[in-house]
Formats: sequence, structure tokens, C-alpha cells
Amino acid sequence: MVLMVAALPAAPAQAQYLRLGGDGMDACASNGLVVGTTAGGDDFLAVRAGPGADYAKIDQLHEGDAIFLCTAAGAWAGIVYGGGRECGVNSPIVPARLYAGPCKSGWVHRNVIEVTAG
Repeated sequence: MVLMVAALPAAPAQAQYLRLGGDGMDACASNGLVVGTTAGGDDFLAVRAGPGADYAKIDQLHEGDAIFLCTAAGAWAGIVYGGGRECGVNSPIVPARLYAGPCKSGWVHRNVIEVTAG
């Protein structure tokens, strides 16, 4: 007997603590780019599950990657990203809720983010 196992696509990485919406404004008000990751440091920007270096690294972004900037906590930005797909964050989300896709989400340090719109 042969047992066949179907491979399921991996679920997108999601931040554990990225709550969006509730105020009648676009869920993510700004767009940005990852810049400066190659200037004397790592060649990537770590995406974390929460706003701080103590949270688990769930992904990484690279120079020129586009993101949606959604919220802030000190020096950390809550972001949504994912290959230019429609992420559902360009309009209000009511009531406020944890972001669950379809794109990836996480937290990054704002020192290598350039706001491009918003």
C-alpha cells in the first residue's frame, strides 16, 4: 500500500500582536520601502512577531522591499507586506481586529524604513 501525502502551502507569517482598524481611517495609512540594510550591517531586516527585539523573528525583508506601514510602538512599526498583492489594508477595518492576511504581517525597526506615501 502506498500512502500519498499532499503538501499544503505554507501559511503566511503573521505577527501575533498587529491589531488594525477601528477608527474609520485606512487600516495602513502609509507605504514604505526597506532601505539601508546593506550599509555596514545585516543584508536583511528582521520581521518580528511583536514590537521589540525580544520577540521571535518570523521573516526577513531585503533592500527595496515594499511594505504597508500600519501602526507604531516606539521605534517599531507594525507592517503588512507580501509581494505587491492586494492586502486589504487600503480601506478602513471596522471593528478593529488582529490582521490575519492574506498578506504577511509583522514588526520591524523603523531605522531602515523610508516612507514613500502617506
